[in-house]
Amino acid sequence: MASDPLPDRTFVHADGKLAEFMCQVSLLELTVERARVLRHIHRFHHPDECRVHLEAAYLLLVEDCW
Repeated sequence: MASDPLPDRTFVHADGKLAEFMCQVSLLELTVERARVLRHIHRFHHPDECRVHLEAAYLLLVEDCW
């Protein structure tokens, strides 16, 4: 039996409403400004359970390092 391929991922545009209401999606075209907004919206979600929170926090961390 072959190993399972990478898990399916759902991508949404970071500037759309779905990014505000869904947690288990990957973000397309995320900007620093939008990352701040999404991180605030998802602020009470644990990053391990909310991909939007995690991706927004990661982008902000990377940007702060530059």
